[in-house]
Amino acid sequence: MSGPPLRLPGEHFVAGTLFLLIGAIGVIYAAPALAMGVYASPVVVGVTHLFTLGWLTTSLMGALYQFLPVALGQSIASERVAHATFVLHVGAVSMLVVALVRGNGIVLYASLLTLTVGITCFLANLGVTLHRAERRDVTWWAICCAAVFLGATMVLGAALGINLRTGFLGGVQPLALGTHLHIALAGWVLLVMVGVSHRLLPMFLLSHGGREYFARYAVALIASGAGLLAVLHHVAIIGREVPAVLIGAGVIAFLLQAREFYRKRHRRKLDAGLRLAAGALGLLAVGVPLAAFVLTNPASLRLRTAYVVVLVLACSLFVAAHYYKIVPFLIWNRHFGPLAGTRSLPSVADLYSQPMANAAAALLMLGAVTLIVTVASGLEIGVRIGGVLFATGAAIEAAQMTGIARRRP
Repeated sequence: MSGPPLRLPGEHFVAGTLFLLIGAIGVIYAAPALAMGVYASPVVVGVTHLFTLGWLTTSLMGALYQFLPVALGQSIASERVAHATFVLHVGAVSMLVVALVRGNGIVLYASLLTLTVGITCFLANLGVTLHRAERRDVTWWAICCAAVFLGATMVLGAALGINLRTGFLGGVQPLALGTHLHIALAGWVLLVMVGVSHRLLPMFLLSHGGREYFARYAVALIASGAGLLAVLHHVAIIGREVPAVLIGAGVIAFLLQAREFYRKRHRRKLDAGLRLAAGALGLLAVGVPLAAFVLTNPASLRLRTAYVVVLVLACSLFVAAHYYKIVPFLIWNRHFGPLAGTRSLPSVADLYSQPMANAAAALLMLGAVTLIVTVASGLEIGVRIGGVLFATGAAIEAAQMTGIARRRP
């Protein structure tokens, strides 16, 4: 089954890249708060949502629209609804970030309402598509569970947004914030990463013959942990520590699955995208023991903030890595594919400069590591340097994606 018109995933990738650039610049602006470990400050929360709702969620929506026909044999139920969802989502995220940073109550409520409508439409559209799909493999289950947790993230996020103006959550606000963050990143983002990479990594790596049961364990463990957290987060041990163990075990299973794909690959030389994906997985691996330390030592604000930075940047780099694989393929397939066999054509990898891609990947990775280390140690100048490195890498990647989109035979 063919994918949707290029415009649908394309508009999501353009908007997602803009959110990444603005978020990277925002990190530099938020350096003082990050160095002090004030992760709940308005500017840090605003920048975090540029990455999570803006960059990650917008990119995942676009990727799913392109991915579903290939992976599940079922196109998105309604392209019109998908386009409308895009407009609502991008507008809502933009308003939300402004409202969080500036403390504007009217804009905050308007953004929450718009975001709720947009995500509800997306979930309804995705739900119909998943219901129609006949293929019910690990990818289907991963995306299905992720959709449920995106809905839970929306509910918790709306409650936290309303709490900013009313304070109705009282002393449980920190617990609600942590629950919201982990359901968003583990339940929504990470489950989509597991489901999508289960298909894409073997294809990009030319990996065959590896064991694939780790992905099933990853989906089951992460979904179980996120589900317990969503329902029982107010209950000690069962509602917090047990979900942490389950999610951590799921992350380890995902890392083992990715290691299996990389180990069994026939493409020995890795390009910039696949190296960046490996680096992102390495950061995710760092997050597991760091999560255990933070859970048992909750008093260290800087380490808690560094832990959040690890999670957000690991997921962000993994998605950025896949842009180097997905965007060139889409452009080549749209503009060069129909001419195959009629003339000499560039390969997919020829659509962009490999040295520049290597530079972008190196800067993104170096910036991420610098940010994590300096946030943990409280060095404001180091946080700014890390932000500049990361923003430079993001700018190079954005420029390359723009150049790829303009390539024609």
